[in-house]
Amino acid sequence: MKKLIATILILMIASAAATNIDAKRFGIKGGVNVTDLNFEDGRTPGALGYQLGLSWQYDLPLGLSIQPDILYHVKATKFEQIESQLGLGYVEVPINVQWGLRFANKNIRVFAQASPFVGYAIAQTGNETGESIFGEYKDLAELVGIETDKWEGINRFSYGAGIGAGLQFGILQVTAQYNWNFGSLLDLKDTDWETIKGQFNESNHSGYTISLGIMF
Repeated sequence: MKKLIATILILMIASAAATNIDAKRFGIKGGVNVTDLNFEDGRTPGALGYQLGLSWQYDLPLGLSIQPDILYHVKATKFEQIESQLGLGYVEVPINVQWGLRFANKNIRVFAQASPFVGYAIAQTGNETGESIFGEYKDLAELVGIETDKWEGINRFSYGAGIGAGLQFGILQVTAQYNWNFGSLLDLKDTDWETIKGQFNESNHSGYTISLGIMF
């Protein structure tokens, strides 16, 4: 809860600051990510996802910039034991706080960034049945008489932070960073999945993101 409150406060402060300065650039942004799911006994293999959305860049003194994005961000996870993959599509709002140096008459900028974010899951991918997040486990659920829906056991609200670096050359901006989702992705305490609820209740995504922005 403390991490959630801190993240929300950071987003509110950054958004309030952005309203008091002039926007320098508006752009589109896309990229790929490799995420895995950390849980009590290890982690799942990394799976490929993607992001796509809009970005705004605001310049501040002392080399600082604030760059809020609004993205559709798909984070995927492989479950090898059931030969299935779960992908969740989020509407995600990161606030990228950047600091860097400019060269070549300010046409080139090298920067580091920290990115608190919040998001909400609106779609699932990689799920053939459309009714259970556990893919092939749906047959087992029907066999033992467990009724599920596609969002049962999932915390749809997400929040976290990333840290990384980037290069901006004219209108092009390339960034690479590592992201952590805080809290737990799955909440199985009130479900009937006894065999896995202890392992996955504290699990969540983490992974690398590489993105390209075109800033006009």
